[in-house]
Amino acid sequence: MQNRESNSLIGFEQLAVGYEFPSTSYQLSPQLISKYTEAVGAQSEEKSPVAGFVPPLAIAAYIMTAMTKTVSLPPGTIHASQELEFLKPVPIGTTISCTSKVAQKVQRGKLNLLMIQLEALDQDKGKVLSGKATLVLPAL
Repeated sequence: MQNRESNSLIGFEQLAVGYEFPSTSYQLSPQLISKYTEAVGAQSEEKSPVAGFVPPLAIAAYIMTAMTKTVSLPPGTIHASQELEFLKPVPIGTTISCTSKVAQKVQRGKLNLLMIQLEALDQDKGKVLSGKATLVLPAL
């Protein structure tokens, strides 16, 4: 897995609408996808009706992983919702570039809401995933 990331964590207070998290690339190797399918209890690739392709939710998981490596999320943070559009099948072995940015930030009493816009491109710059995820963070 090739993963480029920033070592500094930023807090909710520092985030502003439009903030772009550092882009990250992942090579979706057979080993990486095997780890994902094992972690989620998916059937083996040989028995899968889509053998040879990356499970779409694996791509979403790697985008979220990339984003969370650069932001400090307090204990009690909840991944409340997501809206994802998978635009084409991604063959195992493809390298994807993951980008995410703050689409909306709301502070309401003891809760903070953070909506993140997500996107993944394949090595040919074709969009393979587009979507949004909403996180609920406790106010500190």
